[in-house]
Amino acid sequence: MITNAKSYYDFMSEITPADIYSGLLAHGMFSDKLPPVFTSKPFYDYVQTNSPTFQSKPHKYVYYENMRNINVPRPLAIPNPFAYQRLCAFLRDIWPNLQVHFQNQTKTESHRVSRIHLRKMYQEDSLFQMNYGNWRVDGSPEVDILMTGKRYMVKADISSCFPSIYTHALSWALATKEVAKVNRKNSKLWYNKIDALARKLTNDETHGLLIGPHVSNLLTELILTCVDSKLQKWSYVRAIDDYTCYVDSHEDGQRFLTELGAALREYELSLNHKKTEILELPLAATSHWQRKLNMLPLTTSYGKTDFPLTRAYLDHAIELMDQNKGNAAILKYAIKVLSEKDLTHNAKEYFTKTVLGLSLAYPYLVTMLDEYIFSKFCANCSSHECIRIFAQRALQDGITRRNYEQAAYAIFFAIKYGFQLEGFDIAAAIQSADSIFMLMSYYYVHKEGLTNELAQLITSAQQYASDLITFDEYWIYLYEILPKTDLQEDWRTLKEKGISFVKPLSDW
Repeated sequence: MITNAKSYYDFMSEITPADIYSGLLAHGMFSDKLPPVFTSKPFYDYVQTNSPTFQSKPHKYVYYENMRNINVPRPLAIPNPFAYQRLCAFLRDIWPNLQVHFQNQTKTESHRVSRIHLRKMYQEDSLFQMNYGNWRVDGSPEVDILMTGKRYMVKADISSCFPSIYTHALSWALATKEVAKVNRKNSKLWYNKIDALARKLTNDETHGLLIGPHVSNLLTELILTCVDSKLQKWSYVRAIDDYTCYVDSHEDGQRFLTELGAALREYELSLNHKKTEILELPLAATSHWQRKLNMLPLTTSYGKTDFPLTRAYLDHAIELMDQNKGNAAILKYAIKVLSEKDLTHNAKEYFTKTVLGLSLAYPYLVTMLDEYIFSKFCANCSSHECIRIFAQRALQDGITRRNYEQAAYAIFFAIKYGFQLEGFDIAAAIQSADSIFMLMSYYYVHKEGLTNELAQLITSAQQYASDLITFDEYWIYLYEILPKTDLQEDWRTLKEKGISFVKPLSDW
């Protein structure tokens, strides 16, 4: 048992106002599901040096779809940088108030309920990373709870959590609903300013936080730690909006769900009843797919992972995925595990080809290929033939299925590894109206010297750029490819300063 586990407030107290500002603005504006070419660090540096005052007005955002582990898309967003900077700067300025809030809501917890939240991480500039853990300070509350003899496990999550967040509920969480409603028209109050600045990211809509920017994780925690504070008699943990509670009886499980639902309704949130279940222990705890995968041997007597072991592990992962409603996260986990092993030559070849084939069937895996497959097993191949073949097929499938994330990644691979895509059609990118796909296409045609295609992209971009509201919806694409003469207001100033939100090609 780990006895030096940190409390929620311990993690929050380690973060300084300067940390929260740089973490959110310089390293938390872009989702890590995007091709790894985007950065807001130059924008942060520009703001730090020049202290500009951006206009206070509502903005739309760039919409982007990311394939989920169940092969359905998740809506992601890239916020307007000016509205995002204003919110991050204000959160920096009132960070001590938020630290007090987190302390008040969590100080009586017997263990740290929230398991995924902002924190300082070893050798990381970002403050948020999904599923990050440090066993030395995180503790294992689930194990400790099970030692008390609980008989059932309750699984629940919030229905469409981020899109359902009511921004006025931020004020309710920070000042109580009664106080916030009395003072709802006082725009000078700091908790009302958070509400107002958050709405500026979504064109003044009161419902919904953007999925992708790390600031949304912080704002959500302001509310959900309040929900946690109302449920402290229950033994549970929470991973963002996923709850796992351990109870003595099925009836207690039903009572937990009732109380959790009531606590969420106070902030206009609701349970996803399709995903709530009460499972009997110990089977519920031991039947988890990760435990089953970890039971398989992966090392031979001579210290390597050979072809039979690799094939058996992947086959078992596919079987478990089938048994768990097509959850491709199981494949992702298996790929990560195998990529760290010392594979024999035959095992490497089988592993690489199998994963690339699976990635065409399950595009959810495409975002991990460069880190776990190409850079480890294909980067030293001078022709990069396996990457080219995969990218060619992924581009065609992505366009046909309108999975523009897959198409964008295919072009990213072509640019990074220096090969041409046969039959590349700029019209498909323009017709997609997808900012990331179009932007990747721009860099591809620019690198390949395709002047006619480049002209077509710029012409289409100029049409989008004529209106500032429309500009917001495509800003990452329009700002990067258009000259300053086609830009207006703060955009033109940024362009004149040479600020880019895309890394140099040499860093891809």
